[in-house]
Amino acid sequence: MKCSYFSAERSGKVHYHYSALMNNKSVARPKENCGVACTIFMPSNNTIQWFWVDKDEKLRWLREHRNYHDIDWLGTINDHKLGMKENNKSKHWLARGYCHDYSKEIHDNCMWLSNEYHKVFNKFFECDHLLHPDMLLGYWGYTKADKKGLNLSECLLNNIRPMDVDLDYSIDQMKKRKNVIVYKEDIRRMARSWFLGGGMMLDMDEETYYNNISLRINEARIYPTCMQIALDRFNIPYEMWSLDKGDYSIFGFNNNLDRYVTEETDTILKTKHHHKIEGWIDRYIWEFNEV
Repeated sequence: MKCSYFSAERSGKVHYHYSALMNNKSVARPKENCGVACTIFMPSNNTIQWFWVDKDEKLRWLREHRNYHDIDWLGTINDHKLGMKENNKSKHWLARGYCHDYSKEIHDNCMWLSNEYHKVFNKFFECDHLLHPDMLLGYWGYTKADKKGLNLSECLLNNIRPMDVDLDYSIDQMKKRKNVIVYKEDIRRMARSWFLGGGMMLDMDEETYYNNISLRINEARIYPTCMQIALDRFNIPYEMWSLDKGDYSIFGFNNNLDRYVTEETDTILKTKHHHKIEGWIDRYIWEFNEV
């Protein structure tokens, strides 16, 4: 069984990804911070691969060895919760390079958006588990509502697809997979995750930070409905699944992590501000009980 995991940011992707690897399943992550680059994790042959489009609009591929045997999963997860400087010193390769495990060449030469990218989508669809599957339908936009530019929710609602893809092919492949749209019921828990790791405070004042993160939480909360509308548009079947109550067996996993064990991974907010979070959450719930 092959699965596609449709989710907003900070919606269980680390948990899902690690669980898939624990079960010796391949995972494709076709959206990286540098642009149109895909990281493919392959426990079956102990490799990690990258596909990307360079500045000359050429498709590139690279493969390296990684050891997936006897991974200390709890140690990896705990190190993933550390700050970036401490995380980079981790003895666990998966924690150390989870979000940035690609070479400087890829980082420096990757296109932000390209109409050539779809030519390697077949490699992504071969994988057991697929993150960011919405972009394989051509959807691409900001997931952070305070950013200037097109938001992903607008793309999904209005069928705006900034990236050219072979849409018939992608739809056909999606129909062969189990497509799961995940959603969050515990909004306090969701808000805590966002205030901890949804953006950098840097030199902005507390009010600006609160407002920015609140907008990002709202965007994440409407994603499941927007994604349903988009998949219905193409008659792609899907199931809804709760991050708080859903059974992970839906993904075909025999080995599972505890439900909330990956919470607070990718924490960005400095520790000196953590005491403010409960107050921010109370305010957010009062202001945005419904979105």
